[in-house]
Amino acid sequence: MLFSYLLPYFAFTSDSNFRPRGLDKVLLVELLPQNFVNNILASFPFFGGTIALIIGVLFLGSEYSWGTLTYAFTQRASRLKVFGGKMAALGVVLVPFVALVFLFAFFASLFIAVREGQAVELPPLWQVVRALGACWLIMAAWSSVGVMIAVLSRGTALAIGLGIIYALVIENVITVFGKQIELLSSLSKFLVRTSGYSLIYSLGATVQSEAGPGSFFGDYLSVARSCAMLGGFVVLALVISAAVIRWRDVVGNT
Repeated sequence: MLFSYLLPYFAFTSDSNFRPRGLDKVLLVELLPQNFVNNILASFPFFGGTIALIIGVLFLGSEYSWGTLTYAFTQRASRLKVFGGKMAALGVVLVPFVALVFLFAFFASLFIAVREGQAVELPPLWQVVRALGACWLIMAAWSSVGVMIAVLSRGTALAIGLGIIYALVIENVITVFGKQIELLSSLSKFLVRTSGYSLIYSLGATVQSEAGPGSFFGDYLSVARSCAMLGGFVVLALVISAAVIRWRDVVGNT
């Protein structure tokens, strides 16, 4: 919300440099209700993905820190059933998370339209539903990566640190230098970041190509490949996590 609405609207109302060039009208149109879906979409691969990764870490990593997994695994349900139940719950939790972000974006765009005296037009319902599904898939991929890191490190602090470094630094560096290094360019096509940005780009979202938070410099994938890659990340991360939980000691780091 900060980078999608608050800061752009503040720039629209306070920066006089926009008006002589007519950029203020272009910026205002992007903030109106008919464009709220495409506007908020751009925040999910970067900001939403990082938050989802932390949610995934906390969803299972906290169990290691508290020592509650040991007690849960001594009950009648097997380790894989406990893990499967928690992952199903995580998938359900991401639904209202994504829906609330879209709801806040809609009310922010509605407020701007009313305040600026603009007509209120709504995007097609199918566009909203499609975008909600795409954003859920992006969040699911990132949260699954968070779960995997938490399982491998058996805790939360280290997992969150490693996850943020990977999401904000490593993947960003690979996509940036992929423009100059062929090996990194090929590697960037197998990143969560690339798949997420490719998916929202195919839905009509505007992706920043210059330096700044939420910018993306790599090549875009097709819709089918983006969905397949994101789904593959979910499956691979959860399979690795389940295998480690099944065969390794669950005593966590205190």
